[in-house]
Amino acid sequence: MKVNFIRKPTPEELIPQDKFIVEKTIVLESDVFEGFIREPLNDYDFIKEHLELMYCDKEGIFHCLLVTSDKHDFGILVESEGYHYARYAAFIPLIKTKTEN
Repeated sequence: MKVNFIRKPTPEELIPQDKFIVEKTIVLESDVFEGFIREPLNDYDFIKEHLELMYCDKEGIFHCLLVTSDKHDFGILVESEGYHYARYAAFIPLIKTKTEN
């Protein structure tokens, strides 16, 4: 298991603060997902095609895409703020249910 350690963390950095709603899950091919992870600031068609689903509402809740692949046990939450790249992004582990194999 891996984590990101934060040097001299503030409470806000240590404990997640942002609420979110996943509006759509995008499952990419593994190599495409790995490319996205390496260069999240590139423009991507899968983000461009779903701009209307991503925004921060008046309560401060992020409406976002969950981007992942079938071969990874984590995903990246994306709220592009109208851009074609991952302007806001967060790592999130994926939990498999008993019905998923």
